[in-house]
Amino acid sequence: MPSISEKIIINVPPEKVFRLITNTDNWTEYVTSLTDIDNLSSPGMEPGTTFRWEYRMLGVKFNGTGRVTENVPQKAFGMKMEGSFPLTEHYTMVPVDGGTEMTVTVEYEIPNRVLERIANSRLVEKLNKREAENVLAKVKLLCEEV
Repeated sequence: MPSISEKIIINVPPEKVFRLITNTDNWTEYVTSLTDIDNLSSPGMEPGTTFRWEYRMLGVKFNGTGRVTENVPQKAFGMKMEGSFPLTEHYTMVPVDGGTEMTVTVEYEIPNRVLERIANSRLVEKLNKREAENVLAKVKLLCEEV
C-alpha cells in the first residue's frame, strides 16, 4: 500500500493542534479536497466513532465511511476511511520548544475503478503528497491565527 508522510513545526502547544484536528467542523477547512463530513456517531471522537465522508479529486467525487482508530489526547489521532478511495490517516504531535512537531502519514489504495477514472497512479501519488503538504500548512495557519 503506498504511503506518504510529511511533518511541520506549528508554533502552538500540542493541545491546540489536537483540538483543531479532532473537531470535525474544521476538517473541510484544512483538508481542501474533503467536501463533506456527516453522520458522526459520537462527538467525542473516541476510537470506534464512525462518520460519512465525501472527497473530490480532479473533479471526481468519491465517498465512503470512516472510523476513528486512535485518539490519544495531545499525542496521536488516526482514522480509517473505506469506500471508493480507501486510506488510513495518522497524525502525531510532539512538543518542541513551546510548539508542536506534527506529522501526518497517509496510506492509501488506488482501486482499479478509481485508476480507470483518473488514469495515472503517479499523478494520484503526486496529488496525495501535495494534499498532505497542504493539510499541514493549513493546520499550521489555523492554529497560529490570533
